[in-house]
Amino acid sequence: MWYSLNNSASRSNTLQKEYTRFSSFPMAHSLRSLRNQGTACKVSPSLITEYSSTLHSFLDLPVFIDFALDSVLGMVDASMGSFFIWDEYSKELVLKAARGQGHERLQGSSIKLREGIAGWIAEKGFPIRVEDIRNDLRFPKEKSNNRYHSYSFLSIPLVSENKLIGLINITEKENKQPFSEEDLEHATVFSCHIALAYENLKLRQRLKEENQQLNQKISNLNEQLKQQEALVSLGKLASHLAHELNNPLDAIRRFVNLSLDHVSQNSPAREFLLKAKQGIRRSIQVIRGLLELSGINGRTRIRQADLHQLIEEVIDVIRHDPNFDQVVIEKRFCTKPLLVEDCGLQTVFQNLFQNAHHAMNGSGTITIQTREQGTQAIVAIKDSGCGVPETIKARIFDPFFTTKVSGKGTGIGLTICREIVQRSGGEISLENEEKQGAQFTIALPSNN
Repeated sequence: MWYSLNNSASRSNTLQKEYTRFSSFPMAHSLRSLRNQGTACKVSPSLITEYSSTLHSFLDLPVFIDFALDSVLGMVDASMGSFFIWDEYSKELVLKAARGQGHERLQGSSIKLREGIAGWIAEKGFPIRVEDIRNDLRFPKEKSNNRYHSYSFLSIPLVSENKLIGLINITEKENKQPFSEEDLEHATVFSCHIALAYENLKLRQRLKEENQQLNQKISNLNEQLKQQEALVSLGKLASHLAHELNNPLDAIRRFVNLSLDHVSQNSPAREFLLKAKQGIRRSIQVIRGLLELSGINGRTRIRQADLHQLIEEVIDVIRHDPNFDQVVIEKRFCTKPLLVEDCGLQTVFQNLFQNAHHAMNGSGTITIQTREQGTQAIVAIKDSGCGVPETIKARIFDPFFTTKVSGKGTGIGLTICREIVQRSGGEISLENEEKQGAQFTIALPSNN
């Protein structure tokens, strides 16, 4: 049963392309012609070699299986057959293709080892020919099984490097005669090529997937490199700004403080000076944030630390902060210590707690949960605030982006958090539901 347009029409574009490519092979036309004329195909070593070469040319697994099954049926002049693949996870043979009358009922069927003749053959690992099941002493329980017009069949396990990969069953010879030893030999030889080509195809698919993953990693690394290059430039700018602005700003702040000492409490000038002092303070915060983001402040030394201890120390600090009097800290720590590489993680937790405080307008609950997940330590910090609007969710880690009113934030805090987490070998992400609070999740490599 060679490919037909009706079979291919229901397949994807990929299968249709494979069909077109296969149909161009000379041997496909010659075998179709012989089958249509009712002439048995003469199997020669060169024909098996040619078919085997074609097996290695397929890129799509379903098309490969169809071609392999149709080829082996054509070689032994059979009209019915099935192709099973061994599923290592479920430990059973799963039907992938079937030909012949009533093959629709076989769809989705599977066979376990030692289950029926096929399961017995798969376990033994060698091919068999049954000339007449009614007289075969090896399978006494199958004598009354009359599912086919013929009582003769071939069953051939597909084995590669002593590993079972599948099974081919062949029944119903076109002329209704029993299968011969020559049929078994041809089918067995070709099945060896099928097993090898199948393994090669799976290997190509695995390499393709690994290449795609590698390309994705390279793309991510290139993106990180661009970010690092931007941070280097930012660091140079921050260093220059700090050098050029720190001294003048410090002098301005001193003169503003002196001026405030000479201005009465009710003077309009006092309000102007306080506004100026607030602007100076924010300018200093921006410069310090730039330095921290660029890593020029020298506090990027990596050390091993207990994640829980780092969090506890930050919690201890904010509990003594009057601004957090109306904030409840709820801890859900896992029972075992979580050792991580620390590159300034306390700054991350402090920034996230401050953001949560702002999101809750100074009153609510901050929940901190930790867990071990494989080789990672996970910490989730959730607030009971209003959440982050979906319209700005994608921008929250961008430098200088802030939702706070002017003078209340620099827009660098979350950017610093992401940079520190990445330097510690981890990733930070936002899980958010509007009006139900925001949750920042940090995944760090664990050294446990």
